[in-house]
Amino acid sequence: MNIAKQLTYSLTTSLILATLSLSVPLSVFAQDAPEKDEAPAKEAAQAKDVKDAKDDGLKKSKTKEFFKYLNPIPEKNYTNESQDRVIKKRKFKPIAYPGAKPILNPELGLFAIIPTEKIADTAFMDDLAARSDVNGLSIMVPWQSIEKSEGECDFSAIDQALEIVKKHNKTLILRVTTCGLNDGVKSDTPDWVFQAGVKTLTYKDSEGKEHQAPIFWDGTYMAKWSNFISSLGEKYDNNKYIHSVGITGGGVLGSTLVVPDFAVFEDQDSETLAQEGAAGATGSKSAYGELCNILRKEHKMSERQLVEHWKYVGDIFPKAFKNVPLNFDINPPLLGRKGQDALDEISDYLVYRYGQRVYLTRQNIKNAKHGFDQYRVFLKFHPDTLTGYRLRPDFDLAEAAKLAHMAGEDGVSFCEVPPEVLKSEDAAVKAALNDIQSHLGYQIISKEAKIPNNAKVGEPLNASFTFLNLGATGAMMPSRHNDKDVPSSYKIQLELRNETGKVVFRSHHTPVIPTYDWVSDKPITWEKQLRMPEHMKPGKYSVYLSLLEPDSKKQIRFLNAIAQGDPKTELEAPLGSIEITN
Repeated sequence: MNIAKQLTYSLTTSLILATLSLSVPLSVFAQDAPEKDEAPAKEAAQAKDVKDAKDDGLKKSKTKEFFKYLNPIPEKNYTNESQDRVIKKRKFKPIAYPGAKPILNPELGLFAIIPTEKIADTAFMDDLAARSDVNGLSIMVPWQSIEKSEGECDFSAIDQALEIVKKHNKTLILRVTTCGLNDGVKSDTPDWVFQAGVKTLTYKDSEGKEHQAPIFWDGTYMAKWSNFISSLGEKYDNNKYIHSVGITGGGVLGSTLVVPDFAVFEDQDSETLAQEGAAGATGSKSAYGELCNILRKEHKMSERQLVEHWKYVGDIFPKAFKNVPLNFDINPPLLGRKGQDALDEISDYLVYRYGQRVYLTRQNIKNAKHGFDQYRVFLKFHPDTLTGYRLRPDFDLAEAAKLAHMAGEDGVSFCEVPPEVLKSEDAAVKAALNDIQSHLGYQIISKEAKIPNNAKVGEPLNASFTFLNLGATGAMMPSRHNDKDVPSSYKIQLELRNETGKVVFRSHHTPVIPTYDWVSDKPITWEKQLRMPEHMKPGKYSVYLSLLEPDSKKQIRFLNAIAQGDPKTELEAPLGSIEITN
């Protein structure tokens, strides 16, 4: 059971906090909770939760636990009983390697956020994509700008962005929004969708401008949206220059947050939202509370409905995109405890069902504070998929150094950065961005590889390898199992090439410690015995080392520190030569 579901409480009429009725299982805050081998049956887990709640309510101060929730400080471990997983706080120790530079594999790195009004400015986008510290671009495009008439899509804005990243051999993060992005029109959703009878909500943004949002769980709306996503998938599913496509269609600015109250969404971070929601910030006097009341009373909104809606939306995208990775922006759909419950269940559903096909992004970051809800989600799923940050344009530059440390703890693999931050001339900001980039995802160095100078045909050849990972996560190679991409290990490849460069011998093997478990600051060393084939002709052969996915032949970049001088980014590293004799 997730942490929010285990924190159940009821307020009595008394104003004294000591009289609060709060039941919190001790396992939620366990410091060294053991990981189980098998998950109990659902009924047994529920029975255990009830029993633990009763027992622990007698052992712990209810008032103390209540305040712990209102002021959540990340503990060493969290437990998730229903999925039988200990969620451990990550200790990331950043290390430096002399001469090492950030490695830009396609799924890693800094991505420049293109403001909506700049998407048509090719010179602006090209200038950002050309930067050596940028690995791609990130765009949000309103639905109404693409499908102005039903079934007739104009993808020119997306195609233009893809041409620019292709020119620089980089990638694009793409999101299509239905609410909150384009304040130049009444809605991000096309007019013809509303004309089809879709239920709507009218609201005002923080500047008093009136907007219209569809009721996302409306059946007619979902049919129209599903058709559009199918068209988007037909167009872009096989495009190798797309980093990921956002799972959108039911939240503000492409996020999970459902109620479009801009004052809340723009001016508070997730931790504040959770705390104020728990304290009753959704009252009818707030703009947020008023919109919530309208949605509940007039449109039958409930937490269960939102969870099921997001599951439905989450299933639309993998059907349309079988090859391109997806990206889910994690925010509680509502404030408070019920919103946290919903976020846990939605993210559980997506990652446990689709695995590494769905990346997770914490959106709307304005400082280096951990968002308590998103932090738990990152801790839970960093072994399963890639995670990322998306910074706000008004990100506090003074927090950049702290953000670099936080990114390591969160196991972040990519970071979407506003141009204002990327172009900052502040030395501390530049150093922080370089620090973040140097530890994003996996940053693998080949430190040493030993092979003999000679070997006989048909006899074993002993080789040893030493690698070091400077990054915040291991190198996860996605392996498709039904609908789910399960992280597996990249292979180490050795090739022997003759004097013309032709490969005459190739060997693939999985490291003793798989690459997805290569932890920062712990060198990986092992030996492998290879046998030279009987058919090899005697002679001198060059030896090359690479890391790759054997089926697709996709090689990943790494730093080659075997040769003298500063490490160089390579797809394959020359190891010298070997003499083969009879």
